[in-house]
Amino acid sequence: MPTKNDSMTTDTASLLAVSSELISKYNIITLPESANYECQDTLNILLHAATSSTDSLESASNDLQRKNPDLRIPSADTIFNYIKENKIEDILSSFRKMNLELFKMMKLENNIHDIAIDFHDISYYGDKNTPGIRGIKLKNGSSWGKSFCTLDIIGTSHLTLDVIDINSLNKNYSLLIESLFKRLKTIGVKTGTTYLDKEFFNTDVISKLDELKVNFVIAAKSTQVINRELKNHQKEYGNTSTIFEYRFQKGGPSFNVVAIYNDKKKKYLLFATNKKAESIEKFEKMIPEEYRKRWNIETGYRVKNEFKIRSCTKSPVARVLFFIIQCIMYNVLNMLKSVLEITAYELKSLINEDIKKVVRYGLRSLNFIPVSVLLDCLRWVNEERNRVLCTRLTII
Repeated sequence: MPTKNDSMTTDTASLLAVSSELISKYNIITLPESANYECQDTLNILLHAATSSTDSLESASNDLQRKNPDLRIPSADTIFNYIKENKIEDILSSFRKMNLELFKMMKLENNIHDIAIDFHDISYYGDKNTPGIRGIKLKNGSSWGKSFCTLDIIGTSHLTLDVIDINSLNKNYSLLIESLFKRLKTIGVKTGTTYLDKEFFNTDVISKLDELKVNFVIAAKSTQVINRELKNHQKEYGNTSTIFEYRFQKGGPSFNVVAIYNDKKKKYLLFATNKKAESIEKFEKMIPEEYRKRWNIETGYRVKNEFKIRSCTKSPVARVLFFIIQCIMYNVLNMLKSVLEITAYELKSLINEDIKKVVRYGLRSLNFIPVSVLLDCLRWVNEERNRVLCTRLTII
């Protein structure tokens, strides 16, 4: 329980310290023994690039050096050399350990959470033979890029719980689904419904979800069998919505296809689900409304892009690290949102102010307030405000 002195923590807490604590505590990046700079020096550049208009390591380093000509600031080349000493597997493992603690700190264990699994592609314009680069859907003028599979809590609380680096030519859907649900079990997430887009509408995914006894809603693709079913329905009932049982020709479990007729677009919106169909009237309203929750993950990508570090590097380690930093900042933002009102812009501005102070005054460490204590203090402040408000409202 916070003490009286803790009421000052919201004024003295450094959001740079919060971010730095999470990144350094879990060794998201490890510096080599021969490093000439401290970990905080490196984090200052990385976070400056992620939270300011100087959105590359080169620009971030040059900006801090220009503002502090009398200080030694690590160059972008130096930081890239540090990054290359790391392993992708270690970065992703550290990110998962961090999220386990964040999940507990936010007191989310006892709630049931809907989740979304998605692929996120980042376009690449260099040599397509660069390690870690694979073919992707045409995006921003490029059909080559880095691809990640992400696992997110959606709904009231938002967190990116896991990231898998996709570096093979083919995606093993069954293994991806199995791995992600093992991760959910390790973290202690009680899952409600899993939402996926059309790319996951295949036998491997639905068979694995059925095996794991997971409720799902997936945007479905048209097939010859589905089209034939819809034409027969239209002949008998006209342009109306319908539900029918379906199974892939390759086998796997049966499930429901919910076909919602859209009068404006003059076509059917298709969803696959293993939820029990009580009536088409109920599903016609419920399934599209539920699936809209998946758009939270699209909103999440837009927020993550606020923290994007731009680079033309060929280093697969650097490209993974930069995306993980985006996810960390997104999670930090949502962690803070659980106890106070704050926007991505405000978080970026506050961190940048902290970076300027730390660099200018040469602070070697940020001994402010541990993340867990900060959350408890902010939670306590909110509870006190609500208590006082309730007391005032009951006074006659």
